[in-house]
Amino acid sequence: MIEAKNIAFAVKGKQILKPLNFISDKEEFIVILGPNGAGKSTLVKLLSNGLKPTAGTISYYGKELKDWTPDNLAKYRAYMHQESMIASNFTVREVLEMARYRYPESKTRFNKFILGKIVEELNLQNLLDMEFNFLSGGEKQRVQFGRVLLQLESEDKASPFGGGVSGRTEIQPIKYLFLDEPLNNLDVRYQIELLKYARKFVDDKRGSVVVVMHDINLCYQYADRVLLMKKGEVITDGTIREVMLPELLSETYQIELEQIQSLDGEVFYRHVSYSSSLLITE
Repeated sequence: MIEAKNIAFAVKGKQILKPLNFISDKEEFIVILGPNGAGKSTLVKLLSNGLKPTAGTISYYGKELKDWTPDNLAKYRAYMHQESMIASNFTVREVLEMARYRYPESKTRFNKFILGKIVEELNLQNLLDMEFNFLSGGEKQRVQFGRVLLQLESEDKASPFGGGVSGRTEIQPIKYLFLDEPLNNLDVRYQIELLKYARKFVDDKRGSVVVVMHDINLCYQYADRVLLMKKGEVITDGTIREVMLPELLSETYQIELEQIQSLDGEVFYRHVSYSSSLLITE
């Protein structure tokens, strides 16, 4: 469970994020949506402990973030940056293995099992021996996504080794996966595969996903809950049906958008073109 009370963030007197409250107490796919400069990345960094709020408090499972040690917190939340650079010549394999060093109690064979599982599912086999800093932007994104997934995986009774990855038990707290614009540099195939994997992370009761996105159509497809932001504040917070109203989105993005439903029931959004606007007004 994460609870933020009246958190705000300012730099040199400039209010980047206005006071807001946030709570998440169940597995859910949360998308933070809004135009550039809305404060989306700042909010994610605050919630994941990448930044300290200049006002308000944030707690995980009833304990304030300031009272968590980095090692303990790392087992319950992982954060994926927008850009990935590593100041050393590590291979992809080494980058992925770093995610497991906080689990000395885990058996070596489990670490190998879960690393191999995620490598296969994210199609990283051919990258393992390559130097991370020489990968393309999209390849780096996929590796970093694998790293944050590995950081949160732990053994439980469902594992073939006496532990597992198929879900959390009743006594285990919810884990949080924070993704800050994870689709950057990814082609269409890997955008969809990453979102499907993140969606499965939630559906398998392994934890919650909090993701900053720009694509409103992908948001509609995958989100359970949407925080719509503009100019440093949350305009509205709710389900996709409550938040993703064409009028509200149009006002937020300052561009006329319409919601379309295809014959097979799929919903998508598009810009109302000048010619379409003429037809509508006539």
